[in-house]
Amino acid sequence: MSSLLSFSVALGVALAIGLERERSQAATTSELPAGIRTFAIAGLAGAIAASLPVPLAVPAVLLGVAALATLGYHHSAQLDPGITTELALVATALLGAYAVSAPEMAAALGTVLLVLLYAKTALHRFARVTLTQRELADLLTLAVAALLVWPAIPDRNLGPLQAWNPHTLWLLVLLIMVTGNVGHFAARWLGERLGLPLAGLFSGFASSVATVGAMATRVRTHRCARGPAVAGALLSNVATLMQMALIVAAIDAGLLRTLAPPLVAGAATTAACAAVSILRKETSVPASGHEATASSIDWRIAVGFGIWTAALLLAVAAARAWFGPAALIALALAGALVDVHATTASIATQVAGGALIRSSAGMLVMLALTANTASKIVAAWGGGSGFARPTAAGLLLALAAGWAAFLMMA
Repeated sequence: MSSLLSFSVALGVALAIGLERERSQAATTSELPAGIRTFAIAGLAGAIAASLPVPLAVPAVLLGVAALATLGYHHSAQLDPGITTELALVATALLGAYAVSAPEMAAALGTVLLVLLYAKTALHRFARVTLTQRELADLLTLAVAALLVWPAIPDRNLGPLQAWNPHTLWLLVLLIMVTGNVGHFAARWLGERLGLPLAGLFSGFASSVATVGAMATRVRTHRCARGPAVAGALLSNVATLMQMALIVAAIDAGLLRTLAPPLVAGAATTAACAAVSILRKETSVPASGHEATASSIDWRIAVGFGIWTAALLLAVAAARAWFGPAALIALALAGALVDVHATTASIATQVAGGALIRSSAGMLVMLALTANTASKIVAAWGGGSGFARPTAAGLLLALAAGWAAFLMMA
């Protein structure tokens, strides 16, 4: 049965890729160097070679397919100088061989290859027309910061009182930059009115404080309407409340019964305020191409946020060293200034372990949410009073609704 599955995957992937190659040339009179039958044969040849007890069978088949692809390119180069079909033929033979040992992975990789071949026009348009030189530079900068710098940073506590984990601090800087990129592309491709709120909602699951800071930066550095940016900042708070509910539900379902009313009330109020910001009519001056050429990464804001977080962590470590266990509640609230999710998880874990009763835990979570809201309001002032006032109003209304629901249920 396993052999039948492997050969079926090899043949299916090869037929699909060959069919796409045939269709890609349907409107032309030129003859492809390889069509649906050639691809099917190459896939089966790779599978047969991999199933034979001959060590060099697969390399021999790959060399043969590569030689035939080279010969085909020699005859068709004047009509089509591209080598995509030839490379796809060799890859199909390799996928056929891979299907013998890992049919599921071979099918997945074959699907990826098929999508890449089919999306030629869209990919070329994105690379040559849609993506600007500045955006490419920003993406490369982000890739270096995330893939080269971040893994090289020590993942242990360093500095005075062992207060800083450079790995975690750089992650916060990355979140600011990623959020800025997400908001930039969402606004360009979906429009500000829809793109910024969606970007805020999804980025809020990573860090709502970082999202508010990124939206504030966007309002200050880009000539854009404030309403959608305010909505994005507020919807990031909805993501925070949703994530808090999920964390509590996963750790202690009983505590969720205490916190569900305030979390739902806060989320509903925040969403209503965000909707008002989206629907509110306001005049915005067109950017005259500024949106496409402006950088989506503001290093000053991102690094500044990291420095502010480092200072807060140092204060927390000093309080722990000087005041001991009596400062645990204050430490939890101070930690919530940056990340309310970790504080919520810590409190829920203590409830699950029997170290804290649910009523006290609910009060602590609400206090942590209050501290986190204050942190977001401070971050919002980076966008000026025109952005900070409606953002702060929405956050405070949501917090008030949450407290009202909590006190009513107490």
